[in-house]
Amino acid sequence: MKKIFFLILAMAFCSLGFAQDNQNGRSNKQDRKEKFEQMMAEIQSRKIAFFTKQLKLTSEEAKVFWPVYYKCDEERNAARKEIRKSAWALHKAVKEGNASDEEIKSLADTYYENLDRESSLQKLHYYEYLKVLPIKKAAMVRMVEERFMNELLSQWRRQPRPNGKEQNK
Repeated sequence: MKKIFFLILAMAFCSLGFAQDNQNGRSNKQDRKEKFEQMMAEIQSRKIAFFTKQLKLTSEEAKVFWPVYYKCDEERNAARKEIRKSAWALHKAVKEGNASDEEIKSLADTYYENLDRESSLQKLHYYEYLKVLPIKKAAMVRMVEERFMNELLSQWRRQPRPNGKEQNK
């Protein structure tokens, strides 16, 4: 699911129309950055609405839930970054073929420890959600997150592409 989120972001970013002419004197890089930030803000507001509706959050629950959720999300993102970093190091070591078996084992161990850490975070975050939400709502946070990501991916696939065609499903 994590990979899907980053894939959606990357695909959406690529579909913003980087080749457009600069009409107001600003750099294309600045325009792309602004478009990306607007897109992220839109996704964030849609996420808040989706979670609020799916979890049936009251305004009091939302006030305490979102700060906890954002903290947990930052921790997950940091863990994912470490996974990508260790996966890349392992891939590079194996591909280049100049690393010893001990080095490769160490890199593989680090990679799998990072995967375990991220998995453990999910359970810890559930306990954090329990502190601010009723059990039924806290238990559903991860599933609502997955539904939201699936919905985003589905909507992205239905979007027309610059060539006038929809994405393959």
